[in-house]
Amino acid sequence: MNSVFQIIIFTLAAGFFLIGLHQTMTYGFSHSYWIFMLSVSLLLLYQFKKNKK
Repeated sequence: MNSVFQIIIFTLAAGFFLIGLHQTMTYGFSHSYWIFMLSVSLLLLYQFKKNKK
């Protein structure tokens, strides 16, 4: 169950990163900054869960 949670977190982080790239190309970095921060936060959570295991 824990590994499924880790996969979901990593997939969401990658998805938000791609969405952030698209929004950066369309509207600029200032409008997509929060998306990148969400992606980085999810990656940090993934790393924390991975090291805790």
